[in-house]
Amino acid sequence: MSKSAAILFVHNEVDTIGWWLAHHATVGFSTLIVCDDHSTDGTSTVLSNAATLYDIRVQSADTTLPTRLERQTRFHENALAQGRNEFDWMMILAADEYLHFETARSVAEFTAAATGTTIPVNWCLFGSSGRLTPSAFSPVETFTRHGLLGLPDHRILRHLVQPRSLETGLPDPFSALDRNAVWDDARILHFAAGDRESFFKRDSSATPEQAWKNFDRNDAEYGGANRWLPESRRIASFLTQASLSDLYWRLKTVMTHADKSALQKLGLTPAQLSVSSSSRSQPKFRFCTLGETPRLMLDMQTGSFVPVGATDTDFGRYNPLVMALEVSDTDIWNACLFVENPLPGRYLPLAGSPTLLPIVPLRIKIAENAVQSPVSGNNIHIAIPDHRLREIDATMSLYSRMTSFMVLTAEGHNLAGLLRGIERLPAADASALGCAVAMLPFEEAERLSDAFPGVVPRNVRPARPPQA
Repeated sequence: MSKSAAILFVHNEVDTIGWWLAHHATVGFSTLIVCDDHSTDGTSTVLSNAATLYDIRVQSADTTLPTRLERQTRFHENALAQGRNEFDWMMILAADEYLHFETARSVAEFTAAATGTTIPVNWCLFGSSGRLTPSAFSPVETFTRHGLLGLPDHRILRHLVQPRSLETGLPDPFSALDRNAVWDDARILHFAAGDRESFFKRDSSATPEQAWKNFDRNDAEYGGANRWLPESRRIASFLTQASLSDLYWRLKTVMTHADKSALQKLGLTPAQLSVSSSSRSQPKFRFCTLGETPRLMLDMQTGSFVPVGATDTDFGRYNPLVMALEVSDTDIWNACLFVENPLPGRYLPLAGSPTLLPIVPLRIKIAENAVQSPVSGNNIHIAIPDHRLREIDATMSLYSRMTSFMVLTAEGHNLAGLLRGIERLPAADASALGCAVAMLPFEEAERLSDAFPGVVPRNVRPARPPQA
């Protein structure tokens, strides 16, 4: 069985590193070898949590070397040398580069047809697709427009190499600048632009607008890489839930030890947490099915939402959807969507929601008759049969599905209430915690993320409210 490794040197990519890991595990690399160049944004924490789930070998850059380029070069050389007798194929990539095969289903299948010891793969430069701010979705899903094939930058290469056959030096990305790019079998999806806000935050050139113009190429639409998304989302969901479980225990420690330093970062004091809010009545919930006859259900085979009539009895295939609505005096209600029968090891695949959790946080705008993701800030279309929610009895089974969320939000959707809820919750519930974070005010969620970098995933953080 062919064994392969992707090699990555990374610095401050906390919001996208999970997607990079998930994608390259999906395309079939046996191992991911990642060197963190002393990130300050929580990237190393994401890597550490991910390494408990997959063969991700994490190391830190050599600080005795003065420049990032020197540290990167040393790491690349060492990784190839150390993998010489373990891996059949290795590939150096950057954090904004995603390997894609046009037809091959895996690295093993793609390399099986190789006639040489090196396989060059050309860049395919993707633009912003008009995206101005960061997205919680995969770059493969977010950025779908790229430059035309004849663009000179596309002549730049990454190489799948057999390390045992590699002579001195590293593969040269600029070794084919005199030849046109070829995307017939594979390409490197190069998300060099990303969204405009993030690009200008990280770009250090003297002429950032010129750099943006060079990388923001949106000439052609491409959706061929979408075939990797179902599996990469599944893997990313495990990474999300691992991070949230880590967050639970960190917050638990803060409450147990009354950590003043951590509380200060959150904008809270021990005094604020010592007395619970008595002015707010306990939240009340209504449970509803989506439609009456038929009802909307999750097709466990396809992962899609389908209307199912009363006469359909394939209970192993169809899982009824339930919406728990938090009663409010306003015309905006918080809600959670889940399936009647739990999804062990899975997430609820609701189109338009980036959360990747078994329970999906939603915001219901009563006056507008709209459903919104609190994370993306965008409306979500759910094709509810008859356009009706049918209220059902609040059984013990349904309440048990929501118990952890109710504990975390019993004192309202605010940080102080969340921490008091953490204190009462005896065990980690990543899905409930993710939903509770998604319903925090934007500023409070950002403080939480800043205080605990790397364990508050972007795909559960509430969207920035629109400018007044």
